[in-house]
Amino acid sequence: MSAGSPIKPVRALFSVTDKTGIAELARAMQQAGIEIVATGGTARVLTEAGVSITEIEKISGAVEAFQGRMKTLTFNVCSGILFRRDDAQDLKDARELKIPQIDIVVVNFYAFDGSIEKIDIGGPTLVRAAAKNVEHVLVLTDPAEYPLVIAELQKSGTISQELRAKTAASAWDHVLQYDAAIAAVYGARKGQTDTTRKALRYGENPHQTAHLEIRADSPLDWSAAQSRVELSYNNILDLSAAYELVSDLRREFPEHVTVVVFKHFNPCGVAVVSRRDASALKTALLKAWEGDPVSAFGGVLVFSEPLEAECAEWLASRFVDVVAYPGAGPDHAGGAVLLKARKNLKLVSIKKWGQSPREQSVRIPGGTVVQSTDQNPATGFSERFQSVTEAEFGESRWALARFGVQVCRMLKSNAVAIVREIKNAEGFQLVGTGQGQPNRVQAIAYLAIPRARAVCEATGGTLDDCMLISDAFFPFRDGLDTVAQAGIKSVVQPGGSVKDAEVIQAANENGVAMAFTGVRHFRH
Repeated sequence: MSAGSPIKPVRALFSVTDKTGIAELARAMQQAGIEIVATGGTARVLTEAGVSITEIEKISGAVEAFQGRMKTLTFNVCSGILFRRDDAQDLKDARELKIPQIDIVVVNFYAFDGSIEKIDIGGPTLVRAAAKNVEHVLVLTDPAEYPLVIAELQKSGTISQELRAKTAASAWDHVLQYDAAIAAVYGARKGQTDTTRKALRYGENPHQTAHLEIRADSPLDWSAAQSRVELSYNNILDLSAAYELVSDLRREFPEHVTVVVFKHFNPCGVAVVSRRDASALKTALLKAWEGDPVSAFGGVLVFSEPLEAECAEWLASRFVDVVAYPGAGPDHAGGAVLLKARKNLKLVSIKKWGQSPREQSVRIPGGTVVQSTDQNPATGFSERFQSVTEAEFGESRWALARFGVQVCRMLKSNAVAIVREIKNAEGFQLVGTGQGQPNRVQAIAYLAIPRARAVCEATGGTLDDCMLISDAFFPFRDGLDTVAQAGIKSVVQPGGSVKDAEVIQAANENGVAMAFTGVRHFRH
């Protein structure tokens, strides 16, 4: 097998703490002819789900010992992962030593809670071995990666080099963060990081103090003085959220360029346009701005590509607070145009995409609330759309739905987003939002629909070209009826309400195509 070739797996090892999605993944693997090997609790869950498994002891050649401290760390298991399938000496050794080949490693770690007993040893070892042998082995550390594997197995029975590389990158990040959490408790530096501290003029309001702690490996060049005016606390939050959304859209639509406009921690303009468009970045800028030109005033703009002079000249006559893109600076053509026209513009260079944190924390009285991020920055989109109405989505609409979900999940809840395909260009555009509302029907009727209608009237098109995305389920049919009365014919929502049947009935009565995703995206 040459480097970069797809692999046809014969055996997968499952040993997970988070059991989410493992039954579906294992079934898809068995249908592809892959033997499933599993440890302890993972084996029980898979057996109860009707999956035939081989116990780890039959592969490892050793029994579990020391109350679970030793399970997978054996010569057979590690060798089965590490030997190279295209190396004659490795193959000879594997045959002579009767090493069982392991082509897929599905592992996630014990949740580290600060105690010695919760330090996982076997899991990180297996993951590091599999990620090192990425040319021949697939490693999976996050349930969000499973649908990607299922899709490839169902299509070809093989796993592509691109997917192996993607999940291996995620695995290295996973190991790094796990080790860092342990080092923060037991390491000599006890949580110290290579950071610099930068005072801000003030916080969210002038009477609040604030500072920025910048990591040495930051993907944004926060410390660079690209203009006379420093970034504010609010700029930093908006830019961070915009960076996350552009990273997600770049991963979801790699053949497109992306432009995002943020204001008060909400996207108010978003567009992606195919690179096949000769002026793709300019088109994306115009379409993002077109989505809400009033809110774009004084906003934060993030470009997925270096800013072209033509785009900068168009922006020069419009007031924006922050512009960020790869390579931004006064010596870059686009940056030079902007800084000459707008002396107080803040320009930020992006060094790397896709480096959003995997955890979020909020200080509360007497403690801190910590959670994983809404979407894994390495693997991204995990929704599996299910059409639930008599009217069905056309195949071309699923890409628009994916775009809409990515945008909607960045809006403050309760939130809805209205999106459409861009006419005369291959891409998608945000045209209406309703966010930050305690009442979902009002978010639809008083905010999102009037905004989308105004964009359609100003630029051409009608609401029946549009799709509405909701961050959470419709608790009653009134929201769906409101959507239908406006003329919107496509809706995407998580589903899961006790009133789902009534909402589906309302959609059927109004000829609306509706799909469930099964994934809620609250953002507070």
